[in-house]
Amino acid sequence: MQRKKRTFFALSFALVALLIATTAFADIANKSGYDQFKDSIKRTAEICSTQLDSFTAEYSMVLKDNGRVLLSENSVNKYDMVNNITETITNSQRLNGRSFSYYSYSDKNTEIRRPDDSEEYYVTTYLEEKEPLQIDNPFTEDEAKDVERIIDALVGGLRDHVQVEEFADGSKEFYGSLNEVQIPALINAITSFQVKQEFSYGRQNDLGFRLTQDIFVKGISGSASFNSDGLMESILGTVTISGKDAEGNTHELTLDLLIRIFDVNSTEIEKPDLTGKKVIKEEGVSRKPYSEKLANPEKYIGSYKNDIIIEKDGRFVKIGERKLEITILNNSQIAGKYTEEYKDGYQEYAANKMEFSFVGNFNDDYRSATLEITDNSGTVQQGNIFIDEYRAKIELYLDRPYHHPLQYDSTFTPDLD
Repeated sequence: MQRKKRTFFALSFALVALLIATTAFADIANKSGYDQFKDSIKRTAEICSTQLDSFTAEYSMVLKDNGRVLLSENSVNKYDMVNNITETITNSQRLNGRSFSYYSYSDKNTEIRRPDDSEEYYVTTYLEEKEPLQIDNPFTEDEAKDVERIIDALVGGLRDHVQVEEFADGSKEFYGSLNEVQIPALINAITSFQVKQEFSYGRQNDLGFRLTQDIFVKGISGSASFNSDGLMESILGTVTISGKDAEGNTHELTLDLLIRIFDVNSTEIEKPDLTGKKVIKEEGVSRKPYSEKLANPEKYIGSYKNDIIIEKDGRFVKIGERKLEITILNNSQIAGKYTEEYKDGYQEYAANKMEFSFVGNFNDDYRSATLEITDNSGTVQQGNIFIDEYRAKIELYLDRPYHHPLQYDSTFTPDLD
């Protein structure tokens, strides 16, 4: 769960308001009346990041294929700005049908985490109080205006399909819908490309299919409510995409998205009672502000690995290893190489194996970096890397499809043998 330290709040608004140009699903934002809706979203981001004492934000997503649930997630995030307390509860169903849950709690001196599929609670007690809680506002970031201009150009005349209703108390509701005839060719072209990337060979085993042809947006609908102060109360949207797999079978993918903000200035967070629970304690830790640089970053230079696993004859079998070699790591830069090795008898899986080198510069949190990845053919793509100090591991995320039927594992453990 450790990634670049951005809050759920920032990610939610980035999803709705900033990423239309990069993913077809985020086109839900067109439901909201566009210019007025954009202003309302920006107003909500400002209020949540600078004015509220407490609030609860909920995010829910369900992805279906012909009515069958492929993927779902619900995350409830509570913020108590006055007392510097946060709580996150996440439940999800993955593409392979397995269910997971995650819990975290944080106050001035304590952090409690229960990772996915674990019955253990990890409790860290700090000697020094943590820094005041801050909520990221994505609209204040340097790239926000450029992304907004791209979105404006892409949306074009679709803004004319918006309806807005304003009530006597000053609250507003935005709603609208588009059918397949009203969807511009450019939107469908972007959708086709994005869906082919998302549902590529790397996920085909879990899905049981891969969309390859006749991909288009069949419909978009949604609504959004804002109170009299301009604060968002809810956003509900649905996007339906149709396409065919290699065998010519038609699939109708439906994405339902709900975002809510509630219990404004009345959210209360109780520290969990761990009586009778399996607890792993780490006490007396001297906290350093998260923005501080890594202590002794050179210790992360070296080899990391994880297992490549398949299911065979009803059992999990290790068929090889992913290798991550960190050659440069300081408080400004990271560089290294990724390779894959396969055992004898499983060389057919190596036909599309990945090998690449990468370089990157750390972000302001000194833990995550955007990478420039160069493979053996000279093709340059991007990714992200995160240094997980809690677990002494490295997370490597790739902005590229995984080209054979094996699930990519982003977590790498030090190779100390």
